[in-house]
Amino acid sequence: MSSQHTTEVDGYLSGKFDFATALATHIQALQDDAMNAALAVAKAEKFSGNFCTITVVGHSDRDDTPGLTQDQRRASELNASVKRAENARDWIFEQARQALIDDGQPAPGTVSGLTRSFFFTQPAGAAQLKKPNPASETDRQRNRRVAFLVCFLT
Repeated sequence: MSSQHTTEVDGYLSGKFDFATALATHIQALQDDAMNAALAVAKAEKFSGNFCTITVVGHSDRDDTPGLTQDQRRASELNASVKRAENARDWIFEQARQALIDDGQPAPGTVSGLTRSFFFTQPAGAAQLKKPNPASETDRQRNRRVAFLVCFLT
């Protein structure tokens, strides 16, 4: 049996990458979704035959800094989305790790130490804007986001 769930967290301020800070600005249901991703990892690590994959996609807003070339803009946008995706991955991993410790289970020290859970990160840069023509900082924050897909197999 398998299940999958997608969660998206937006609201990043310009130049900010901390997933926990962005997540804290959202309703409890979305915070619970993020924690459920971590619990899926912990569950997969605890029980033989269970597997979990989490794909984290980082997004950025357009970088409209004057004086940058097109290549510099793209590099800046990709760098921001990489940092957001990796920070979200690390947050999910740390929550899963703590859940394992709290349950008295062995917990890996790093993401690479997971045996039945697999993370994939992907930068999208500014390629998939929610608000292609942002009229406000709020619109720009909607573009700055991470989305993650959790697939759990039993």
